[in-house]
Amino acid sequence: MRLRSDQLEMHLQRSKLAPIYFVSGDEPLQKLECIDQIRTAGRQQGYDERLVFNVDKSFDWDSINQATGNLSLFSNRRIIELRMAAPKPGKEGGRVLLEYAEQLNEDNLLIISSDKMDKSTQNNKWLKAVEKAGALIQVWPVNPAQLPGWIQNRVQARQKRLTLDAARLIAQKVEGNLLAARQEIEKLVLLVDKANIDIEDVINAVADSSRFDVFDMIESAFLGNADRTLLMLNGLRNEGTEPMALFGALMWEFRRLCSIAHQHEAGTNLETLFNSYRIWDQKKRPMNAVLKRHSSRSLDKLLNYCASIDKTLKSSQKLQVWDQFNTLLLAIAGVNTSKFQQA
Repeated sequence: MRLRSDQLEMHLQRSKLAPIYFVSGDEPLQKLECIDQIRTAGRQQGYDERLVFNVDKSFDWDSINQATGNLSLFSNRRIIELRMAAPKPGKEGGRVLLEYAEQLNEDNLLIISSDKMDKSTQNNKWLKAVEKAGALIQVWPVNPAQLPGWIQNRVQARQKRLTLDAARLIAQKVEGNLLAARQEIEKLVLLVDKANIDIEDVINAVADSSRFDVFDMIESAFLGNADRTLLMLNGLRNEGTEPMALFGALMWEFRRLCSIAHQHEAGTNLETLFNSYRIWDQKKRPMNAVLKRHSSRSLDKLLNYCASIDKTLKSSQKLQVWDQFNTLLLAIAGVNTSKFQQA
C-alpha cells in the first residue's frame, strides 16, 4: 500500500497497524514526523522495546535476522528502526528485506527510512515485497506556492486560524525551511491569545525568523557561503549584538574545529572525532566542508589572527573589530584576503 504523508495519521487511527512502514524522502521535518507517528502508534499497541540500526557500508545485515528472530526477556513486541541514507541496501540487504517481508513476525514492527528513492529502486523485488506487506510513504518537499497553505493547516491543527497574508509572511521569512516554519507556528500559537490570527499579530508577536544567529553565521562560513556569511554578520551588527559575545561563540566553534583538524591529520578517524566532540548529523556537513578547505596549518594561522581580534576587543578601538570579523569569516569561508596571503 502507498500512503501520502498527510494520509498517515488517519490510517494509523482507523486501520490495523501494518507490519512494515517505509518512509523515504529528502524533506527532514515531514519524514521525522511520519516516523514519530508510526512509533507512537506502535507503543500504544504494545510494541514496548525499540531497536535502531544505522546502515552504512560495513553494516552486517545478519544483525536484522538476529534482532527479529530473538525474543527479548523484557518485551514480546518490539519496534525495529532501520535507517538507510540511500534506499539501496545492496544484494545482501535486499535479500534480507525480501525474506523479512515474505515471512512476517507479528511481534515486530519494522520502520525503514531513507532519502528519496529513484525509479530504478521502485522496481526492486525487496521494495515491492515491502510495499505489498506494509506501507510505503514517500515524502515530498513543500514548494513555495504550497507553503502558505501548509502553514495555515498546521495552525488550524492547533485550533486557531491564520489569514493567508499572515501565512505568506511567515513563508517569506522561513525561506522554505519547514523546521523553522514549525518553530514560528509554535511561538505564534503560544503568544497570540485569540482564535483568529492576522498579519499584524505575526508582525507584533513572532520574532523575525530571518534574524541572524551567531551559530548560523559560523555554520555558513564553514560551508563556504561567503556572501551569506557577511550578510548575517551585518545583520548581527545592526541588531546590536555585543562583539565580545559573538567572539566567544566564534572561538568556541573555531577551537573545536582546530582540535579536530589536528587529531584527524594525526590519524584519528573523522567519525570517531565527531562522536567525541558531539557533532551530530546535521552539523557534519559544514564541518566536513571546512576541513576539506583548510589544513591544520592554515587554521593555526587564523587562530593567531584571533589573538589580534582579542586585543582589539580589549582596546579603545573596539568598533574596528567588525572589520576583523569580516576578514576572519571570509578566510574561513575560503576567500583569500591580504591578511592571509603569505605562508
